[in-house]
Amino acid sequence: MKDKNMKVWMLGLAGLVGIFAIAKVAGWCPGGSCKTAPANVSSQATSASVAGQGGTFVSLEQAMSDAKSQNKVVLVDVYTEWCSWCKKLDEDVYPALEVQKELHNYFTAVKINAESATSHTFEGKEVTERELASHWQVTGYPTILFLTPDGKVINQLSGYMPPKDFANTLRYVGTGAYRTMSFEQWHAAHS
Repeated sequence: MKDKNMKVWMLGLAGLVGIFAIAKVAGWCPGGSCKTAPANVSSQATSASVAGQGGTFVSLEQAMSDAKSQNKVVLVDVYTEWCSWCKKLDEDVYPALEVQKELHNYFTAVKINAESATSHTFEGKEVTERELASHWQVTGYPTILFLTPDGKVINQLSGYMPPKDFANTLRYVGTGAYRTMSFEQWHAAHS
């Protein structure tokens, strides 16, 4: 089972490399579908911040501005209110010190609710979070997109990753290593 999970994880990370602007592991979510709603879901999360995240997330407009002024990658976490794996990412992954370190060093981060009518200005147009998720062809949750400071998609990943794996992925993307080597090459050189 461990080998199978590692293969699935490596397939997802391998998608970070290559000439494709968008690569994703469609619909993969450990333990089953991300489209099953858990009970007692709160609708209080917003794109501006997530309680318990220590200010990790900012608005889309702020993220794009910060990315340009600080030359950082924009991390966009596309979620839904009912996605249990999205909640696990919020509870277990983002607060992890190793993840916080990589986010601070290389990223400015935003959360987008794929079902929300909340509007933002993106690429000079007023668009809803729902329209952004559609524009980025998000079909599973959570989906993490990596954008350049000018809003171009570097890549996207679908599904949950444990903190250590997520931090390694952030380091790989944040350092720009994806431009010159596969994740497997990078991982072997940094293990």
